[in-house]
Amino acid sequence: MTTTARRLAAVVSGALLAASLAPLAAIPASAETAGVGPIDDANGFPTWYSDGTVRLQLCYQAGQGCLAEPPNPNETASYPDNFPDEAFWFAAEASAGNLALYEAALEAAHANEAVIDGDQQGFGRLRFRIENLQPNQDYTVTHPYGVHTFRSTPDPQDASLGEINVTLDEGVCTPSATVPCDWAGVGRAFLGDFADGTTATFLRQVGAEAGTIGSIDVARPVTGAPSGNNFVQVVGPDAGGPGVDTLTVSEFTVQGLIADGADGSPSTPDLQAGSDSGRSTTDNITKVTTPTVAGTLPTGTAGPVELIVDGGPPQAATLNGSAYSATLGALSQGVHRIQARANGLVSPTLTFTVDTTAPVVSVTAPFPSTPSLDNTPSLTFSSPDAQARYECRLLPTNGDWDPTCSSPKTWDAQTNGFYTFSVRATDAAGNIGVVANRNVRIGTGTGVTSVSQDFNGDGRADMVARDSSGVLWTYMGNGSGSFPTRVRVGTGWNTMNSISATGDLTGDGRADIVARDSSGVLWTYRGNGSGTFPTRIRVGAGWNTMKTISAASDITGDGRNDLLAIDSSGVLWSYSGNNSGTFPSRIRAGAGWGTMAISAAGDLNRDGNADLVARDSSGVLWSYMGNAAGAFPTRVRAGAGWNIMNAISGAADLNSDGRDDLVARDTSGVLWSYLGDGAGTFPNRVRVGGGWNVMNVLG
Repeated sequence: MTTTARRLAAVVSGALLAASLAPLAAIPASAETAGVGPIDDANGFPTWYSDGTVRLQLCYQAGQGCLAEPPNPNETASYPDNFPDEAFWFAAEASAGNLALYEAALEAAHANEAVIDGDQQGFGRLRFRIENLQPNQDYTVTHPYGVHTFRSTPDPQDASLGEINVTLDEGVCTPSATVPCDWAGVGRAFLGDFADGTTATFLRQVGAEAGTIGSIDVARPVTGAPSGNNFVQVVGPDAGGPGVDTLTVSEFTVQGLIADGADGSPSTPDLQAGSDSGRSTTDNITKVTTPTVAGTLPTGTAGPVELIVDGGPPQAATLNGSAYSATLGALSQGVHRIQARANGLVSPTLTFTVDTTAPVVSVTAPFPSTPSLDNTPSLTFSSPDAQARYECRLLPTNGDWDPTCSSPKTWDAQTNGFYTFSVRATDAAGNIGVVANRNVRIGTGTGVTSVSQDFNGDGRADMVARDSSGVLWTYMGNGSGSFPTRVRVGTGWNTMNSISATGDLTGDGRADIVARDSSGVLWTYRGNGSGTFPTRIRVGAGWNTMKTISAASDITGDGRNDLLAIDSSGVLWSYSGNNSGTFPSRIRAGAGWGTMAISAAGDLNRDGNADLVARDSSGVLWSYMGNAAGAFPTRVRAGAGWNIMNAISGAADLNSDGRDDLVARDTSGVLWSYLGDGAGTFPNRVRVGGGWNVMNVLG
């Protein structure tokens, strides 16, 4: 074909396309082939093109299965004397029935069909030759490289029949004496953009011989169509013959000679085990936002290796022998795609999902009643995440999370006492949701709940604090050791010289507080489940003889929350609650407590008995273990250096791990959550924030 004829074909076919294509027929945006090789000094053409899975060399040698051969096939190919005027890196053809020819190709040619150095050019080609149709009718052609709709024209030999004869040449470069052919541009134009921004791939015959991707002599089924259509289908009047409107051809001849025997791309990147979090290390769902991926190069293949993440600019990978790896920069939530590229070959795509959103779970009706005479109550719960799995526990008797929990969950028979039913949801990425709790009292027995100090009923431990102006605030825990929100209880609390938070003192299932006014009267303030305390009960007068007062869990073993107090002579007393907000009787817990700063602290060693913490005059913090009889006969040394804290308060389970914790404020005003280890010590802490020196009471 001459230059004029070739260009005319491109212009005419483009005009036909613009005039006749249906919306589906729009040419996709161009996509760059994965790579182009260096120019062969022997002929002026690129040595190879790559589609990202294989590199194909320019095929022109005699006897190697090429569509074009030298004019004298018995002599060695040489440029320009024994070289074809056109040749192909890739070509696939199909024909059967009315489909005279379908061709998809990446072609090398000379501008004037004469082999003249400097006239080298290339282009991507689609060709459609369809015969014996009805004239002036629309036909839709679905093929490996897209969908086109053409209008047939009358056959010049028989006007009663129609034909389609269209050639689409894209990316034709026009070399000159000063401007060489843009071979990368030829690659960019190759057959359009497919598969989420990756390059269009070459068709490959099923059963192709080694060193090739197919045969030009035998038609076979193919794979690798970037559109997913490994066939040519023509739909329109009589497309398959008289009265048959569909013609499908599924076998192709293919020319493709693999360059230098290199038939292999880097292996698909793989999320490493430490980066594929959650239930499975092979499901490609992770909560890790900076994952590490790794893979290998084929034997004998050199680097460097680059990673293409979500179609972005290449990122260098580390190569160690034939293995490559890289830790990616922070990724957003959602689906991501990664390919590895080396020597013009691109690996298959790794598709994975980053998910950092923890699933939510809620305790739902029917709720376990409290108090309950049923010692095997059930907990029902649900999550909007259909893939969520659940873990359950029952404190204080079943402290370990049961990973096989399903709703409704029923535990074995429990003795009378207070219990916390807990459930949390996990997702495939390994995100663990906030714990949902339900506090239940069984009968009238003993027990200590781990979420006793919960003022708004969300199953998370909270605290109260009074600022210097006398305003009392309820700070809502987030289940992670911090208190991001607060509720204003009210003003005038500067008349109280002792305020302490606890669990339920009035038997209504809501956490309360106790406070002593300046005249020595002690009050129980009833919580309303929303973080405020609208009503109060007068416990009694004369409490100004007490140096320290601290509300407590059930320290006397009768199933009711109690009170601790140290009198002016240093005697510690355990006051037994009656579920009516008062404390009619007391037990002498021991003398010598006058130098101690104490705070009730829930169940620190998970034995089901309420405990307390106390700091001595040297700054050592001790955990005193209760015996459920009002006394604290043993202690554990929690550590020295606590004299830098000017406020310490027991705060139940702050981080939802089933272990009771503390809050403490240092002399600079920073508030810390000290996380218990279930053995009476607090090895880790979470910084809540600064500025807490404006508070003169923490409870």
